[in-house]
Amino acid sequence: MKKFLIGTLTIASCLTLASCSSLDGSYKKSNQDNTKKTKQIKAPAKSSFKNNVAKLNDKTIKIKGVKTIQQGDSDQTLIAFQYKVTNESTNILTPLNAWNSTFKVSQGNKELKTTDFSDDRLPSNPNENLAKGDSIESSVVYALDNANDSIKINASEGISNNNITAATTSTLDGTNLGTEEFSIKQ
Repeated sequence: MKKFLIGTLTIASCLTLASCSSLDGSYKKSNQDNTKKTKQIKAPAKSSFKNNVAKLNDKTIKIKGVKTIQQGDSDQTLIAFQYKVTNESTNILTPLNAWNSTFKVSQGNKELKTTDFSDDRLPSNPNENLAKGDSIESSVVYALDNANDSIKINASEGISNNNITAATTSTLDGTNLGTEEFSIKQ
């Protein structure tokens, strides 16, 4: 009786194990297994920075002029970039945010800092809200490190707080769109 019971359990175990595997020994997932569904993301349009125009997915910035300015009685030389921003997205955009999220300006190996300099001859609309399709001219002014070395302006899409120098322009996070160089003219 014990032999019969052991024999029956052995046969039942073999049948159970055989029914759980396939004939070729491979495992196939059923449709009911937990699977992650991925969502297709549309590839971004081609962004670029050529001939003083930065064309990005959400905005276009055209540098319309570059001027050097001798600040009053001091020996400090400034550089002003006049630009036009067009909002291409449905999000509200300001000229200053558009500029700062796209460009970094350097001289030699040093990133330049903006100044509060204002002049009636420079368009100044840094905080004007732009809806989709709106355009406006504005300007941004930087303090130069010296009055001789050229200025490099680097455009990037998805820029963060990067240190832009001659040695690091190729290691930006985001998409590096290119660098243009401007000579200093007094």
